[in-house]
Amino acid sequence: MAVTFRQITTSDPLFAQVWQLRENVLRKPLGLSLHNEDLSTEADETVFVAVEDNRVVGCVMVKKTGDVAKVRQMAVAAEMQGRGIGRLLMTEAESWIWKNGFKKIALHARISAETFYQKLGYGTVGDVFTEVNIPHIKMEKLHP
Repeated sequence: MAVTFRQITTSDPLFAQVWQLRENVLRKPLGLSLHNEDLSTEADETVFVAVEDNRVVGCVMVKKTGDVAKVRQMAVAAEMQGRGIGRLLMTEAESWIWKNGFKKIALHARISAETFYQKLGYGTVGDVFTEVNIPHIKMEKLHP
């Protein structure tokens, strides 16, 4: 079955799968849990998902901060990585971001993902810093 991409809200029934995917891909490998984080502001975020056979296999969230859109919590199921799902999720998110008048996208990339974002046109800003106990770098992309 083909992977489809769509926008959902945190009240969508699929969001429970988004939460679990983020937990499995982004937190458990670090010995952390989303259960220990304040997620109260997520209801204001826009969520993009990749779905295959009614299963969320990828997600990315967009937080609106003034005229900047912050991309966060990008995750693709381990067995689906390397198939272009992350790139397509970012394409969906960026399309929505530019259509909604934002002039800049910002994100905190894990160092291991820096090349992925560079290939999508993001530039590195500043120095490496630690977030969720691992090295990250701030990256930005301006409206074309």
